[in-house]
Amino acid sequence: MGRVALAEGNPTAQAAPAVRILVRFIRCLALIATWSSVAWPLHSTAAEARLKDFSLTPVERAWLQVHPKIRVGFDPAWPPFSAAGGPNACSGIDADLLALLGREFGVTFEFVVRPSWTEAYAAAQRGELDLLVGTARTTERARDFLFTEPYFSFPVVIVTRTEEPILWSVLDLAGRKIAGVKDYATTTELIRTYPTLTFVPAESVADGLTKVSDGDADAFITNLPNASFVAKTRGLTNLKIAGVMPDRFDICYAVRRDWPELPALLNRALAHLDESNRQALVHPWIRVDYAQVIRWDLVWKVALATLLVGGAVLGAVIYHNRRLARELKERIRLQREIEDAHNQLVRLNEEKSELLQVAAHDLRGPLTSMQLVVDASTRLQAVPGPEALRMVEQQVKQMSAILNDVLDVEALESGRRDFTMERIEAAELARSSVARLSPIAANKQIRLEFTCDETLPPVKADRTALNQIGDNLLSNAIKFSPRGSTVRVVLRPWNGFVRLEVHDQGPGVPVSETERIFAKYVRGSARPTGGEKSTGLGLSIVRQLASAMNGRVWCEPPSAVAGSVFVFVIPESR
Repeated sequence: MGRVALAEGNPTAQAAPAVRILVRFIRCLALIATWSSVAWPLHSTAAEARLKDFSLTPVERAWLQVHPKIRVGFDPAWPPFSAAGGPNACSGIDADLLALLGREFGVTFEFVVRPSWTEAYAAAQRGELDLLVGTARTTERARDFLFTEPYFSFPVVIVTRTEEPILWSVLDLAGRKIAGVKDYATTTELIRTYPTLTFVPAESVADGLTKVSDGDADAFITNLPNASFVAKTRGLTNLKIAGVMPDRFDICYAVRRDWPELPALLNRALAHLDESNRQALVHPWIRVDYAQVIRWDLVWKVALATLLVGGAVLGAVIYHNRRLARELKERIRLQREIEDAHNQLVRLNEEKSELLQVAAHDLRGPLTSMQLVVDASTRLQAVPGPEALRMVEQQVKQMSAILNDVLDVEALESGRRDFTMERIEAAELARSSVARLSPIAANKQIRLEFTCDETLPPVKADRTALNQIGDNLLSNAIKFSPRGSTVRVVLRPWNGFVRLEVHDQGPGVPVSETERIFAKYVRGSARPTGGEKSTGLGLSIVRQLASAMNGRVWCEPPSAVAGSVFVFVIPESR
């Protein structure tokens, strides 16, 4: 109630609603003025800007009096630096800066509108224009024009859609489409530097940003004022600055080459353009929210410090992990060696047990026969007859053969068997083997046939080993051949080798056993036809001897009659 009474008694209080309405109206005007400054320059601010402590020399004044009007070309679609404002008008930062310089020089900078930057540049090359604004200096352009020092320098940024990740360099855009404006220095340099990237042509900066916004391109590379101004004025809210290029965009004036006085004059004037004047020219056009612009210099410093600390920690962790990995690898290796050694010991123990079983089994028969002869002679107190002595002799030879096989296997596997390689006539050794085993074959009424090629070359081998191979293969054929059959021995050249074939007419070797019978202590399914003993070591010894002399041995079925064919080959002596 008191407040109501006070209002009624105070004229100022009665006018309060009207004052509040006036204040709101003024605020609205201020907001409208602030918004409009984004699209139109504050000419009053630019007009008040002056070059500090700048005055023309007499020579410069004389030159400017001769050239009172300077024709200027520009990009008609490159806001906020330049944009076509009418038939012969330009608006933007470049127009405001030339207006300031024109007042200082006392000349008129006459803007000539061309449909595009490409056509404006071509007109300047033909001499139809005297000056180009907003031009980046390149090696190619320096052949046609004289360039001033840069009058503005801005970061070059990579613009993408908001859902794209941060990009650390242009190389992160590999495999993506990049929009580029034709004949722009930025586009030309990117195509030259990164020929593998895919470029999508754009008519202007606005067209390039729109292509990115609509998804027709993945990125657009331009300077920061271009990106900020066009994105805001066009309402492209789904764009962001995803990265900053290492180079900056330096804007220069390009002057016809026969006017060297003008770039020198412009350079001197630009040197007197202080920071306050630059801000007065740029501020009406570029309103960047600097809080949202990434300070890459700080980012790099923080990233570098973080990288150093993280790298040290990561290095220590990696070193520790690698040391543990090496230790683990070494332990695994030792464990495997221990397991292999254990398995080998187990295998050797099994072989020893098997050897003892074979020896006990195969030696028991001859020892029993010999024991019977001794017992009979003792009981009868008589000397054993010739038949008994021949039986004892055969049993002793059988026992000797068994022991020799065991010793041969042990010597070969332990590496104690020495080989003396010499040039040998294989035919001579083969005939010797046939002669030595002929009495054994005769006891079983088996006929031995020997065939040898007359052109048989010599071989390089160990004489003892070669004799042992021949004897083993031939005795094996006799052992498994029936009475009255024939064993053929064939010796001939064969593809750089000397080939020994032993054909028998025994029961043959099944295909499933042709490799198995060459293992130690293995006996095939066939049995000797005369009750002979077999330790299962003969063929194993033959294979090891053949390998030691670079030869091979195998079993194959005969081509005509029943039986088996054992083949041994050894290289010719060269």
